[in-house]
Amino acid sequence: MVITIKNFKAMRKIFSNIYVPLIGISMILPGCSPETFEQQTPDVSSDDLIEGIAYTITPDPSNPNLIHLESKMSSDYTPLWEHPMGRSQEKKVTLKMAFEGQYPVKFGVITRGGAVYGEPATFNIDAFHAAFVTGDMWDMLAGGAGNSKTWVPDNGNYGKKQGFYSCFDPSATYLDMVDDENNGKWYAKDKTWWEPSNSDVGISEDDLKSFMTFSLEGKAGLTTHRFTNGEEIVSQGLYNMNTDDHTISAIDIDFIFGEWANGKAVDFRNGFQILALTEDQLMIANYRDEALSGEGRCIYCWNFVSKEYADSYVPPVKEDPTPTLPDDWMSDVSQIVTSTLTWKLSADSPFDWCNPDGSRINNYSSYGDYPEHLKPIAASSDVSLTFRSSTGEYILSLPNGNEVEGGYTMGNDGFYTFDNALSSYLIGGNDVYFKASVDNTLRLLSYEKTGNAVTELWLGVPQYNAEGKISQYLAYHFEILSDAPVEQLFEAKLNYFNMGWSFYASDPVYISKEGLYSFEIKGSDNDPQGVFLDVYEILNVHPNTFIRIENISVDGNNLEFDDDKIDRGTGDDPGTSRRYVLNPWMEVPAFSDPSQFAFNESFIVTISITFND
Repeated sequence: MVITIKNFKAMRKIFSNIYVPLIGISMILPGCSPETFEQQTPDVSSDDLIEGIAYTITPDPSNPNLIHLESKMSSDYTPLWEHPMGRSQEKKVTLKMAFEGQYPVKFGVITRGGAVYGEPATFNIDAFHAAFVTGDMWDMLAGGAGNSKTWVPDNGNYGKKQGFYSCFDPSATYLDMVDDENNGKWYAKDKTWWEPSNSDVGISEDDLKSFMTFSLEGKAGLTTHRFTNGEEIVSQGLYNMNTDDHTISAIDIDFIFGEWANGKAVDFRNGFQILALTEDQLMIANYRDEALSGEGRCIYCWNFVSKEYADSYVPPVKEDPTPTLPDDWMSDVSQIVTSTLTWKLSADSPFDWCNPDGSRINNYSSYGDYPEHLKPIAASSDVSLTFRSSTGEYILSLPNGNEVEGGYTMGNDGFYTFDNALSSYLIGGNDVYFKASVDNTLRLLSYEKTGNAVTELWLGVPQYNAEGKISQYLAYHFEILSDAPVEQLFEAKLNYFNMGWSFYASDPVYISKEGLYSFEIKGSDNDPQGVFLDVYEILNVHPNTFIRIENISVDGNNLEFDDDKIDRGTGDDPGTSRRYVLNPWMEVPAFSDPSQFAFNESFIVTISITFND
């Protein structure tokens, strides 16, 4: 039995209904052999796809610039439209045609043998319809009716995208696009596959020199300037944009794209969507074709900036990266500058290298993490630094018995500056040494806390590249020596206020032990009302603290007084010990004439302090 094209449909229907029985008898039906079914002869020819019979092109009766396309084929056939606004597969399509002219339409259907198209038909638009090219998207793309606008590939140096090309999931649309920081770095949220640099995908110099101009001067015109081997090729055509669904297509011309993608998509003029469009930025995208590319479907996104923006763009001055410390870092490490603390290099990870921003490069955490040529030496953990903030002194102790002593300061930029050079000592491999920089500094790169206490420090020495910029830090990992004696300090200040309630304060003085301490307020004031001295939190540790006023000097003149008559008490916090030198609220003040506290240059109070009186 031989099945002809005419009875193929009936055979297919019969085959569907009696599939199981036919399996049993297929061996005796040579006409239904696989060879016969491989004859995928179309049941529709191009001669059947005639305008007015297979499909219609109809102007809207109320607006002749609206063109309605409708397939008259049965629902068994998927329509294939190629029209001025791109490609469609719907049964009915409406075109919004703004400009007068003659436009082609090509109609086809999908058959058993593949796609079959009829001969192209045309329709005419007789008048310009401005409403179809009016709105923000038309203004941003082409400058609005009567204007034009040029777009150049984003080379990655305009402060927007990383380059000319981005790759997104095939399901991404303009609705998925986000610009979190409002800086033009649009991406498809949860659907971004790859944001390569231009060199990663072979974007060429020719690609980046190419550009295209969208015009609304009498027509929706598109002019491209494409460079090949340095030679410029200028092409002209038309384009159409659907602002409702954010699609765009070109007529008789390709959009500008990276040449490396040529041959991997069906074409570069139809099926484009607008993923992002602003005054300065355009991102249009088509699809990679599986059959042509040999790879899965994805979105090819082409990133542009306006030529006007590109020509006027001035790159911001980039500051060299520096270690980023928390806002309250000074408060966190204040224990280092308000006590005597000893720090030793970590026995597990005494050193590492850090990026210019302070982040660690290798993240060594144990001896086994280090490569053989960098293995820490056993004695490295005996390198210790002791900071004594009460006197601003340090001691560097080395495993060979050498010690270096001197003064230090800690700056607001995180630098420890030592007035004597720190001795160099080998701590790893053959050439990893502990040492300070050439200007006798170590920089705080990061730190770690246990509870409220800082227990680990990373202090670094910069290493420079050929341009003289910091390329990395050699970082030393210090840990607090928990059994080292800690000298606790208590901050103290002398405070002065006048009749107008203007306050003055001395620089803080840190009480570390019993003895004499002096406080000085510099400047002048002729209207004194009160003077008091606070030692903060000392009563929490030494509840029997006794503070004696030893001397009061005004502009170099010593005042006479009886310390037993000067007010004693606590400050605003019950742990603070306060001496009111001049107390305006005391019934019998220690000084009957407050004017003797007026000063022109300096006001100094000296005290003695005893912890257990």
